[in-house]
Amino acid sequence: MATPVCRRYGRARRDRDAARDVFWRLRLTQPQITQVWADRGYAGELVDWARDRLWLTLRIVSRPKGTKGFVVLPRRWKIERTIGWCMNARRNARD
Repeated sequence: MATPVCRRYGRARRDRDAARDVFWRLRLTQPQITQVWADRGYAGELVDWARDRLWLTLRIVSRPKGTKGFVVLPRRWKIERTIGWCMNARRNARD
């Protein structure tokens, strides 16, 4: 099951830096979630931090090597589809 977690931060803060706070809140509110998929922008020390501090497996979804143009990435399409469903239901998106 894909669970999008959103939090709003100022423009000066990078997504990777804000992810620590989001993952921390995710762990507190949804302790049953043990695995998270993310873009390549979240790779690096965030993967180790999530594993060591939160016992959370952060899996990085990358483009297949040698591809050009648009490519459907595994797992990512589920999040995009879920957000699309939420935005189609105007009551959920606009109230």
